[in-house]
Amino acid sequence: MNGKSIWPVIVLGVTILVYVIYGIMAWYTFTHLPPIPTAVETENGTVLFTRNDIIWGKYYFQKYGLMDYGSILGMGSYFGVDFTSYTLRILEDSAAHSLGFDAVPQSNASAMSLIKQELMPKVDPTPQGDVIIVSNQFAQGFYNATKFYSQMLGPAAEEFRLKPDLITNETIIKDLTAYFAWSGIIAMQGYTNGFPYMPGLIGPTANVTYSSWLMIFTIMLLVMPLAGYVVLKLMDYWHEPRLNIQLPPPNDAQKLTLLAFFIAGVGLGIQGLLGAYAMHLYTETSLYGLNLIPILPFNVARALHYTLAILWIAITWIAFSFFVFPYFGLNVTKRQVAAIIIIGVLVSLGTLLGIWLSYLQLIPAPWWFIVGAQGRDVTTQGTLWLILITAILGYVSYLWNKASKTAPEVLRPFAKILSIAIAGTAAGAFIGALPIISPWPDFQVDEYFRWMTIHAFVEGFWPPIVITVIVVLLVIAGLIPPRLGIVVTGMDATLEIVTGMIGTAHHYYFNGLPTFWMYVGAVVSTLEAIPLGFVIIYVILLWRRGEVKTEFQKTLLTYALVAGIGGGIGVVAFGAGLINMPVLNYFLHDVQTTMTHAHLAFPLAYGLPSILMWVVAFYLSGAFNDRILRYMRWAAVIYGVGFYLQALLSLLPLGVLQFEYELQYGFWFIKTLVTPSGHLGFWQIPIVDDFVWLRMIGDLTAAVGIAIVLVAMLLRIRSALSKPISLTTVN
Repeated sequence: MNGKSIWPVIVLGVTILVYVIYGIMAWYTFTHLPPIPTAVETENGTVLFTRNDIIWGKYYFQKYGLMDYGSILGMGSYFGVDFTSYTLRILEDSAAHSLGFDAVPQSNASAMSLIKQELMPKVDPTPQGDVIIVSNQFAQGFYNATKFYSQMLGPAAEEFRLKPDLITNETIIKDLTAYFAWSGIIAMQGYTNGFPYMPGLIGPTANVTYSSWLMIFTIMLLVMPLAGYVVLKLMDYWHEPRLNIQLPPPNDAQKLTLLAFFIAGVGLGIQGLLGAYAMHLYTETSLYGLNLIPILPFNVARALHYTLAILWIAITWIAFSFFVFPYFGLNVTKRQVAAIIIIGVLVSLGTLLGIWLSYLQLIPAPWWFIVGAQGRDVTTQGTLWLILITAILGYVSYLWNKASKTAPEVLRPFAKILSIAIAGTAAGAFIGALPIISPWPDFQVDEYFRWMTIHAFVEGFWPPIVITVIVVLLVIAGLIPPRLGIVVTGMDATLEIVTGMIGTAHHYYFNGLPTFWMYVGAVVSTLEAIPLGFVIIYVILLWRRGEVKTEFQKTLLTYALVAGIGGGIGVVAFGAGLINMPVLNYFLHDVQTTMTHAHLAFPLAYGLPSILMWVVAFYLSGAFNDRILRYMRWAAVIYGVGFYLQALLSLLPLGVLQFEYELQYGFWFIKTLVTPSGHLGFWQIPIVDDFVWLRMIGDLTAAVGIAIVLVAMLLRIRSALSKPISLTTVN
């Protein structure tokens, strides 16, 4: 069979396969989770907290948006404390004081051994379930932690960048502390492969080292030879004939999508402002003297920031689908386009407003989970909005499937792959909506499904969407042969879906899921570098070919180079290379090095190709001419440079500093404003403050690139919608 028919079949097969594998693995995973005890008691029988308290603690953790502020077992936001390790530190302080020390004696091995002995929980099996027995020192630490969180989340909440007096109910505080303490107990019991790092109390297990060695051997024995083979096979198609396609001008229905692109552009601008504001809160509570925390606390700003990124990209892809459907032989009407734009905007506004109101505690139970915010980092959207997003994506997937039957023969495989990739994304969105009414009672079950949704977006099915669109544009522009384009698209989609979805396991290293996920994640996450690596190589070869002539071709290639090389390096070097290896991930988990990876990979690999779709639509609609395309190329370069400045001047140095302080003090310290003993925390260190402010250089540079595109769109959109245009030729 030739590439035109086999690749969509393969992509469909692997899409079904990865979801089946995760379904099968769920059974084993959910029968090997750290237990939630019936009760946690002292040696004299005093009950500190119960299973019900722990489950309610998780519920409140999400309801009050604390996962978008801090983290538990390293899962959550990058600014606020990690509640697991911070609680462990309070327990250490209590045990140290009971033994006569003024502070935790980390440099005294024998003293730390005594503290560990005092805090180590014991299991007492009963017919009703396991009961955890803890020492009086542990109990005192629990009371101290409850008192601290009562102050932190209540009267001092604004100082910690949370809504003033966020939680004043002492029962809720106790339940939250029970949830935090339980996460510390399972860490001490060995369920988290030695995470979080607490010198003298908890350290990495042998599996962290063994799986890292396995990852290295995988790179040497499999990744490098396979990458070379892929490049050689691609070269077999290199000299095949290319197309010379003349596209007709878009009709009024197609041009209506320009409104959606401009709305997406506004969303991008607001997203950038929210990101800058959230980072500003790292250093002080006011924005140049203006206190916005009562209406825009850190967790709200952060959740809106990344949710807007997902929404404006999704709106772009949906609108671009309707823009190009007629070129694939599928007619669309102005009513269809207007309806999809209105629905998309309303769902987006509902999503954002729901998060805002939910985190400000203005939506009552159970509606906060359904129409507000689930309180799960990244998959924050209320379940209603995720279900509606699933429906919209399902409809667009259906239309692409129809287009695969009406398109010119050469374009049909591309349409089919897009239909499958969008359907896979829709399935991930629906999984993110589970369990619909209220949170999962178990943290590990929640994490299992949460990361499936995230990877269905950013590492499983989004790459095939982006690569397919870019490749189709390159084929139409006469830059690559059609058969080569089909092979590139099919091979990339297959590898991305398999490695990206199974590679979700690299987020399961240290959160209490079974240890075998560490080995799966170490190996498969390494394989994720193959498709990204060959995309980087491919765009470089394309540039070196030297056959780029028109301004349109130059623009396509510029965006492909910046997105492919810049985003690819962000994924491969600063993702797989910097933080995925278990022995590194152990110490760099949930620190600013992860932000480095995210702020290079996401805006370049997904944001920039989305901006390219705006540029292409405006150009084909006659709004952008060749002169404006030159500005658009500069915008792409400036945009990419901005994010690399942001990462290299600020985020990466901050991550290195956190690594150094973590080795010295432990994971608990590196995300603190203040220590349990009242001393200044990590974010109060002067050099840390300096590196936070250095991010502004990258922020402003990237903003210039974005502004160039937005201003050009604003100035030209009216004429594009009102005036007829002449035939547009792309060759």
